[in-house]
Amino acid sequence: MPVMAIYERQDVSSELYNQYRELVPLDAAPPGALVHAYAREGSGFVTVDLWETRASLDRFIAQRVKPACRTLGVEFVAPRILEVETFRATPGATVQKHLLPFEELATA
Repeated sequence: MPVMAIYERQDVSSELYNQYRELVPLDAAPPGALVHAYAREGSGFVTVDLWETRASLDRFIAQRVKPACRTLGVEFVAPRILEVETFRATPGATVQKHLLPFEELATA
């Protein structure tokens, strides 16, 4: 069953998030990843990820997220995880139209 992982951190700056993205880049989707969305909120951020299965999410956290957090000296905070009951990508949801690098969003 697909799952949604919701990460919310108020203690992670834009600079630290960009350092994390250097260690865990978005250019190659990990196995099982469906959607990644990121937004700034105050001094922190909210990220929502959709995964094909809980096992694929757990594998990504163990192999990529936790090691990156250790490298950066940041405590790993587990996401809130929900089972997805409905997932629909609309025809307007295209990579060409909506995929923006973080730098563009931060200065917009």
